[in-house]
Amino acid sequence: MYKIAIIGAGMCGLSCGNYLHKKGFDVTIFEKSRGVGGRMATKRIDDDISVDHGAQYVTANSPYFKNFLDECISNGYASYWNPSGMDIHYLNKNKIFVGVPGMNNLVKMFSKNLKINFSYKVEKIQRKNNKWTISSENNELKEKFDLVVFAIPAKQVIDIISQDEILVNELSKVVIDPCWSLILVTQKKLGCNDYNRFDDSNFASVVYNGSKPKRNKEVNSYIVHTRPEWTKKNLFLEPYDIELKICNALSSKLKEHLDIKYMKAHRWLYAQTKKPLGKSFLSSKDNSLFIGGDWCLGANAESAFISGLEIAKFIIKI
Repeated sequence: MYKIAIIGAGMCGLSCGNYLHKKGFDVTIFEKSRGVGGRMATKRIDDDISVDHGAQYVTANSPYFKNFLDECISNGYASYWNPSGMDIHYLNKNKIFVGVPGMNNLVKMFSKNLKINFSYKVEKIQRKNNKWTISSENNELKEKFDLVVFAIPAKQVIDIISQDEILVNELSKVVIDPCWSLILVTQKKLGCNDYNRFDDSNFASVVYNGSKPKRNKEVNSYIVHTRPEWTKKNLFLEPYDIELKICNALSSKLKEHLDIKYMKAHRWLYAQTKKPLGKSFLSSKDNSLFIGGDWCLGANAESAFISGLEIAKFIIKI
C-alpha cells in the first residue's frame, strides 16, 4: 500500500483522504490553518457566536455527493435550509444543504479518522529515490511518501512545483477570482431577506447567518460577499478600510442605519473559479503527484468532492 501525503484539508483533500483511508492506505494530511474546511469556513467570534464566512450552502447533482450529504444529515453534521429571498424556482429544483452548527461541519465527518497536521504550510516538495519529502519554511520532515496529492488553489500549487513546466502550464490556464467577506453583527435585525443577491452593487450577496439551522437566533449575524471586479480594485486595502467601505455601501443599499456591534473582514484570494481546468485532476508523468480542487471542474463544494474522489479512485488502480 502506498504512503500518501495530501496537502489541504478542504473538501477535495478530505474526500480523497477519507476514501483512501477506508481502502487501507496510509494517509497524512497537511493543512496550513488550524482547522478543516478550506472555504467552507466558520469563524467563531465568541462562545455564543460563529458565522459562516466562506461558502454559504451546497447543492448536489451527482449520486456520490447526494449520498455523502445524506450521510452527513443522518449523523447530525448537516441540515436543510430554506432561506427567504432565494429564487423560488431554484428552491423547487434544488435541495439546499448547510453544515450544522457551521459550514465546516460538512467535512468534519470525513476528518474524524484521518491523521492531520494542522498549522503546517507546505512550501517545498522534493523527489529523490522514488520518494517524496515535504518541507515547511523551517522544517523538513524525515517522513517520506510514495505519492503526494495537492488539494489547494492552482496558483498555490504553481508556487511549490514551479520547476515542472508541463503541470505549471496546465495550472496556469485556471482563473480564480478573489472575494472580500465581511462578518457583521448588528444590534437590530436588518430589513432584508435571509438570502439576498444584488446585481447593481459592489457586493454580491448578503446572508442572514441566524436563519440557518442550529445557529444562534438571538444574535443578528450576517455575512457580506463582494463582487470580483470590486474586490480586485480593493484587494490590498487594509481590512478596516474594507469594513467601512462595505458597511457604508450596505447602509446605502438597504436605506437604513447599521447599528454595528462587531465587524470583521476576511480576504479570499482564491474564492470563485472563473475558468476551470476542465477535467477532474492533473497528474505527473510517473503518477506520483496529483493535483485537484473545485477549480478543476467548477466552483462549488461538489466539484471539490468529485475531484478528490476521482484522484483516490485513480490511485487505487495504479
